[in-house]
Amino acid sequence: MKKFLLSIVFLLVFNLLGFNVMAEETEISFTLDEIVVTASKYEENLSEAPVSVEVIDEDEIEQKNGENVADLLRDVAGVNIKDNGTIAGSKTISIRGSSSKQVLILIDGIEINNHQSGNFDLGQLSIEQIERIEVVRGGASALYGANAVGGVVNIITKSGSQEPETITKLGYGSFDTQTYDLIHRGQSGRLNYNISVSKKTSDGHRENSTLDQESIFTKFNYNLNEYSDLLLFLQYIDSDKGVPGSKTYPSFTAYQDDEDMNFNLQWDRKTENKDSKVAFYYTDHERIYDDSKWSTHSEHEVDKIGIDFNQAIYYNFHKISYGGELVRENVESTDIKAGEQDSLNKALFIQDEWKLIQPLKIIVSGRYDNHEEYDAEFSPRLGTVYTINSKLNLHASVGKAYRAPTFDELYGSYPDSLWAWYGNPDLNPETSKNYEVGMKYLDTSAKVELNLFKRDVEDMINGNYFDGDKGYSTAVNIDSAEISGVEVILVKYLTKKTSTDLNYTYLDARDKETDERLTYRDYHNLNLGLNYNTEEISGSLNGKLVAGRSDDLPSYFIVDAKLNKKIKKDIELSLELNNLFDKEYQINNGYPMPERNYILKVSTKF
Repeated sequence: MKKFLLSIVFLLVFNLLGFNVMAEETEISFTLDEIVVTASKYEENLSEAPVSVEVIDEDEIEQKNGENVADLLRDVAGVNIKDNGTIAGSKTISIRGSSSKQVLILIDGIEINNHQSGNFDLGQLSIEQIERIEVVRGGASALYGANAVGGVVNIITKSGSQEPETITKLGYGSFDTQTYDLIHRGQSGRLNYNISVSKKTSDGHRENSTLDQESIFTKFNYNLNEYSDLLLFLQYIDSDKGVPGSKTYPSFTAYQDDEDMNFNLQWDRKTENKDSKVAFYYTDHERIYDDSKWSTHSEHEVDKIGIDFNQAIYYNFHKISYGGELVRENVESTDIKAGEQDSLNKALFIQDEWKLIQPLKIIVSGRYDNHEEYDAEFSPRLGTVYTINSKLNLHASVGKAYRAPTFDELYGSYPDSLWAWYGNPDLNPETSKNYEVGMKYLDTSAKVELNLFKRDVEDMINGNYFDGDKGYSTAVNIDSAEISGVEVILVKYLTKKTSTDLNYTYLDARDKETDERLTYRDYHNLNLGLNYNTEEISGSLNGKLVAGRSDDLPSYFIVDAKLNKKIKKDIELSLELNNLFDKEYQINNGYPMPERNYILKVSTKF
């Protein structure tokens, strides 16, 4: 109750601030024609997107408390980060009650999900090279295929700068956390480049929760002519970490070594009425896990190679986009039957957008996926946007989405565990029907969004079903679920320097057969923020309330703060304070989150 009252007080303070300054003249703060690309696979105004899209831009990234992508997404409406607590612990994402396997993660439009497990650890990705993040809430298989049931997160990285610049960043904080970043950007003739190296170490707040991470990032853009560009992206991350386990089953000798490599070569061509893109990509993930106490050792390598093509053609009252993808995936693992498996997926998609009458836009899209391991899937979607005026519109959509079974679910083999477990090669994909209606209001000083959503999921994969006849556990298609909720998003510029934001998500996720709540789907999620920004100093205060939790976990309210100060023109200090009131809480049951902690950073540019 005290935590709830504290959140109400926090909100009232914001309202009082708003009443005191509402009469002041504000400058243009929101861009009414902000461009997004993820919702439709081509550039369009945010206000005209047929689905709910959240954009975290470079300025917001600078203001947020965050060491990785998971931190940046914690206070996004409809998003829940499942966090194992430690700085090295796994951090995966849920959108609108989805599992982490039902969210597609992209870097510059290319998928990076690990198809052995189905998800991706967002704690792996540093924020230093991120230009913006686009979060599409709701099913998007009509354009992106498998695993976009809950939504899509597209992480768009920074390119080079017109003037050469070198940036150094040094950080030190709680638990002997140390960060080092060296970044160089520039341009030479037609070549635009961005290169960086980073290192992070930490002892963590629990025994055996250390982290030692190194990463290399390179991005080159070459201007072929006035219409065409060639992009080359390469990222390598090496993370050595302790794995302390849960409080119930701690592990003080387990460690894990992850190596991730992403390569992306793209050709883009933009003319007055046509956009074309061809991407060739390769991803490789290697993991070694070892626990001497339990004589456990496993090795895994998952690689993917693919080619992606899409084109958009623009007419006066009509847009059409289409494309295709060819992807080969391979896994070699000590926990996979026969030690190695691979698969091939071929896909085609098309989307047609019409403005039948001036205020009404209709979008019809569909994608056909032909996977060699299970039946083909067709994912259609129908969307509409009705523009009431230049500031207000309504949108609605209905569509089908699906999640593919992972390599572990299909071919996993754990005969020596306490309870024997084997994969099921006869699994079918999970499928869902997605419904959404929403309203967006956007002017120069305020943003308001209201979304209602519902998702019916069939053939959900129960990954731990005990087969009495066979005497072991396996994965089967037996579950179904209904997930519904509402999102309210409010952002207001109070003055030229001060803004507030609030978002609230109500979520009800239940098993259709038993009517029991799905685990880790909380009823209430409220985020509050107060931001101050000038050229010399900026700061933020953010509160998060999570209540009505499943699994009998207690509610919690935490507050974080950040302050940035320019000492000189090219020298800046930043101080992050996390869990300001030193609350004890858990996001995942059995994994305590850190106590009050800080990190101090200094950056120079020359």
